[in-house]
Amino acid sequence: MNNPSETHKPMETISVLRRFENKDKEAVYDLHIKALKHAGTFIERPNLRTEWDKDLQDIEGVYINNKGEFFVVTVDGKVVGMGALRKVDETIAEIKRMRVEPSLQGKGMGKLILDKLIERARELGYKKLILDVAEKQEPARHLYETRGFKEFKRGQLGGQETIYYELEI
Repeated sequence: MNNPSETHKPMETISVLRRFENKDKEAVYDLHIKALKHAGTFIERPNLRTEWDKDLQDIEGVYINNKGEFFVVTVDGKVVGMGALRKVDETIAEIKRMRVEPSLQGKGMGKLILDKLIERARELGYKKLILDVAEKQEPARHLYETRGFKEFKRGQLGGQETIYYELEI
């Protein structure tokens, strides 16, 4: 007879944070759209979507090969989190494309990605990080603020109230 503790053992999940690979492209875009819709910040304007999302068609060129970075988090091989670092100039980089699978939000994945991006920015020699986030994305704003990001301006982006943050590193 089987040992009951073995037969009811929960499946183990393997979570990995790693650099984006070209095979992740479709999963990254799908996560991007799903997370925007979940947050209520998805803007359904095909001409703007194409313009705003064109960086996701060339992640290596826009981020990785341009003194930036693009990380994904996978669970059992499925992309469930992502975040990027984009060069603005020699001393400033921008945090971009922070997304976490909605069902996994609030479990520390965003912190893991953000901390790794901040670490990578320091390695690349940046002195300041900037980012923008929709005002209504309170959990994201809280995450950035707990990591020391300070609001420096507000404005409209795609018709949504947007808060701009910066962090001296």
